[in-house]
Amino acid sequence: MNGTGPSVGDAAPPGRPPRVLHLYDAADVGATLVKYGRRASLPWRQFDAVPPEPGPGLPPARRALRQLASAGWQARRAAGILAADLLHVHSGSRTGIVRSRPHRPFVLHLHGTDIRTQYYDPARRAGIAWGLEHAAAVLFSTPDLAVHAQAARADAEYLPNPVDPEELPAFRPADRPRIVFASRWEAAKGGRAQLELARAIAAAVGPGVRLEGLDWGADAAEAAATGITLLPRMPKRRYLDWLAGAHAVVGQSAGILAMSDLQAVGIGVPVAMSALGEGYYPGPVPVLQGSPAELAEQLREVLDDPPAASARLGGPQWVRRHHGPEPSVQQLAGIYRRLHSGR
Repeated sequence: MNGTGPSVGDAAPPGRPPRVLHLYDAADVGATLVKYGRRASLPWRQFDAVPPEPGPGLPPARRALRQLASAGWQARRAAGILAADLLHVHSGSRTGIVRSRPHRPFVLHLHGTDIRTQYYDPARRAGIAWGLEHAAAVLFSTPDLAVHAQAARADAEYLPNPVDPEELPAFRPADRPRIVFASRWEAAKGGRAQLELARAIAAAVGPGVRLEGLDWGADAAEAAATGITLLPRMPKRRYLDWLAGAHAVVGQSAGILAMSDLQAVGIGVPVAMSALGEGYYPGPVPVLQGSPAELAEQLREVLDDPPAASARLGGPQWVRRHHGPEPSVQQLAGIYRRLHSGR
């Protein structure tokens, strides 16, 4: 499946950019692109509603209400698609929405687990493979996905995840020293390496520093056993405030900057993580990197003066320059124009 997808047929009239409907979302990437695209006077919209569950076994009255809700969802979806020139589907696992009528050309945006894991699962491969074959263009959101996405579609393009600076709170470390582990505890986020790093940090900083993480992922119980206080998953606003109140954040150990890592860097919190993939990001990247022992020692120094460490790293400026929403919008608008020009 190394060929390119079909070209877009009916181009938008000269002088008018194509109308684009973003379907679903991942880490609010679609919402951010649409928000800043509309600020640039681009006719982009989002449809992020999921269809109502069928609800077998419901009483007749409830079943009728559920069917009515499903019909309403179908009508809103169809109206949005008919008003669009082009669709933008977030996640390879969501291609079902563009396989049913009405049809429009679509861009498929891969966000991680869909192409890194689900694509290789025989039970889930068919739907993702169909999307890769029929998409007018394929995008991927982190540089490590290139090896997977471009093996399936040679023309797949990297669109850096956009970070909305207006959502980021100010960096205000709490009175008590606190180090936050920002990611879920599982293999996709570094798994065993993340646990090794947690153990090294716990041993290095001592009991006066509170270590916190999310109660999320297959390895969460093991993380708790290392001395990490686990908190329940939280709404985005609270999550960002949680990051902003830390003295330091430990990013995932998978060699990339995920959205949570980028948000922490954008806030200005000093971020420590295992080595990033070589050539993945324009350097110097404003995060602390090294072995578990080296990172533990660097974090001890950060705890002495977190604002000074933040100023030295310069994370917010780097994120704005390389992951600001405006460059991503410009890149995406160019892709849409190219598709609609038939080139």
